Amino acid sequence: MDFSDDISKAISRLVRKSPGDISAYIDHVCQSREVDGTKTESHFHFIQLDGNKRPRVSDLVDYIVNLIVDYSIPRSEIEKAKKELMTTGSTASLMKLQTKAKGLFADVVKTGEGGELLLYTLVQKVLNLPQLICKMPLKTNSQLHYNGADGVHVDYDKEADCLALYWGESKLYADLGKGLSSCFESLAPFLISENSQKSPQERDIQLISDHLDLADDKLQDAILDYFDKDHRNFNKLNYRGVCLIGFDVDHYPNKPNQKSIPELQLELNERVDSWVSSIKTQVTKHTDLSSFHIHAFLVPFPSVADFRDKFREALR
Repeated sequence: MDFSDDISKAISRLVRKSPGDISAYIDHVCQSREVDGTKTESHFHFIQLDGNKRPRVSDLVDYIVNLIVDYSIPRSEIEKAKKELMTTGSTASLMKLQTKAKGLFADVVKTGEGGELLLYTLVQKVLNLPQLICKMPLKTNSQLHYNGADGVHVDYDKEADCLALYWGESKLYADLGKGLSSCFESLAPFLISENSQKSPQERDIQLISDHLDLADDKLQDAILDYFDKDHRNFNKLNYRGVCLIGFDVDHYPNKPNQKSIPELQLELNERVDSWVSSIKTQVTKHTDLSSFHIHAFLVPFPSVADFRDKFREALR
């Protein structure tokens, strides 16, 4: 087995296998679409309807909130708590981690952290890309968002023989156009800026170098070589992007038993071409961004403001 097989399999083992089927809460509108003239692949999802044809926004929130320990707590702390459970039979240490994780989220009205957690969930579940570093514990103030990218995920691309680092951005806007514009405006500097002490990604690179915690010393040492500018593997560190844009649409039923799931999917599917066109406009607006691999998740909501409110409520 060569080195690329080794590191590729080790990285794949980092993917969290959370229980439950995410398609029960959020499902595909249609198959993924490549954005012509770019290396962006677009994914379209919708909020599932329950048996009485009501959007399952609250249930989706509960589902992703149950993943906050995986998202927010370093792997070594989770492993320690799991060992204590096996030794003592008590879940106290795991419950402490849940309390700690909840305390890391900002209790502000227009928080975007629900979108960040949803992005993390989709990247893990749909793309099978593990989170490289959880930045939530690195916040200096729980009521503020951390600086830098909204997420950092990793993969090993055997075909290109490189470590693929995925910078993540999440935006929740009532208006899709504003959400797309803001998202790619934030993502672009992480991809197209050259590495330097003043580059947008430098702070996150330092955080990864100083705080990487994979609970696997061999893999951790191998990955850190790619972030060492004095190591030749740094030349094989390939930047890519993952982003989520949540936005409002008026296609969801506003009362029970008003619209079936196939009817909702059909209505949303009829808008996909225009959404792809909007993505292309924003990607090509930034010089050279179309040459980077990007996964763009678009999730229409009945109301992103309602999603935010339910997320804040669930954390309490």
